[in-house]
Amino acid sequence: MPRKRRKAINTITTPDIPFQKVRVEWVDCVSDSAWATDKDFNKMKLATPVNEGWLYSKDKSSVKVFASYDLDPISKEMTYGDRTMIPTTWIVKMTKIQ
Repeated sequence: MPRKRRKAINTITTPDIPFQKVRVEWVDCVSDSAWATDKDFNKMKLATPVNEGWLYSKDKSSVKVFASYDLDPISKEMTYGDRTMIPTTWIVKMTKIQ
């Protein structure tokens, strides 16, 4: 059988977007409305989501990231998609992506 070629993924940040790419690891609450035993309840753990995208803003209370954008070629106006706002106290680790 012929070998399948893997598609190369471009990981270079384009110069037309003035935001740093980041990976944010954080904790989030978990809820469940089902009936559960003590054993099931004791197994419950916090969620540990990971977001990768561009850092829109960061202050003492929150971090805002987005994972997609649309840049109008004429007006240069940018719109943002896949937006997430995370309380800074929930962030475990944030690293820059090259």
